[in-house]
Amino acid sequence: MKHLHNYPISAFSIWIILSHLLSLSTTYANGFENVLSDQAIIRKEKLHSLELEAELSITMQGETNTADCILRMGGRDSLSMEISGPFGISVARLFAEKQYFLFHDMLQGRAIEGIPTQEQLSEVTFMPLSFDDYASLFRAEPPGDPLSFILVDSYSDSTKLLYKRISVIQTTEFILCSKENGTIKEYQRKNVDGTIELSMIYDHYSTIEGVLMPGVVTLSAPSRGLQLTVSSEKIIVNSPLNTLRFQLPASIKPLRME
Repeated sequence: MKHLHNYPISAFSIWIILSHLLSLSTTYANGFENVLSDQAIIRKEKLHSLELEAELSITMQGETNTADCILRMGGRDSLSMEISGPFGISVARLFAEKQYFLFHDMLQGRAIEGIPTQEQLSEVTFMPLSFDDYASLFRAEPPGDPLSFILVDSYSDSTKLLYKRISVIQTTEFILCSKENGTIKEYQRKNVDGTIELSMIYDHYSTIEGVLMPGVVTLSAPSRGLQLTVSSEKIIVNSPLNTLRFQLPASIKPLRME
């Protein structure tokens, strides 16, 4: 019986082997580039509406309070949120769509309307979120175009992937997601000077109507001294929603933000 070492491997054979290994390596690396966007596309197709009942723990400048919240979202086109205090007394509610928002401060008997930019919405909700941020991040999806987030190759973790996006206003966004299925574990936005403007951590995922939904979302805005933990008590996916926009009492005329 002749032994293999008696037959030298040709240069051509070595080239074939190396090419095959390089191809496998490239395929493996590129296979992670779209994990985040693939999950976002699946969620967009499957998650048509969302209704969330949750307990809120709100820490503002070191003082912590609790409240209840009902959040309803019609896709990523419109949303409503109602906050209740002790004994189920409604204290505030918000309606927002892409070009308009209405905030009703029920404790002070006033209402404010405007354009749902981050600057205007944060004036009434104290959270540095635009409408698109609300409509995407509370669905556990990347804000804006998910394909604009680029995989950070230098980040190494056995179970997670890191993506990065630099916006035209020079803020930098990071998303840490599951390597297995692309669900978001953490979202972070930094200002041009590198300070953290916003951080959101997602935990306790479960599958509801075929959609992976986080049971706990923790939002932090360090520069505002704000931390908000949303602990879901009930999540309803893809059920018909009534009109999300609410009616103000006839005695209240909303103030317009400019």
